[in-house]
Amino acid sequence: MPRYYFNLYNGDATIDDEGSELADDQAALARAVKEARALAADNVSNGHFTGRDRIEVTNEARDVVGSVRFDEAVEIRE
Repeated sequence: MPRYYFNLYNGDATIDDEGSELADDQAALARAVKEARALAADNVSNGHFTGRDRIEVTNEARDVVGSVRFDEAVEIRE
């Protein structure tokens, strides 16, 4: 299985050096959405939300597969 890396950009850059083995690009992006939602929820519980924070997904060659912004990972209702 291919390895994917999930780099967090939230004012600072946290580079994933370990990665995770997942079936394909779609599975990696789906995981990034789940992680973005979890991190966004944690931020909200601490009293803030920054929609432009994002998780960038790269493959084993460190090529960018996609990126998920926190405000794209959730539906914001009024």
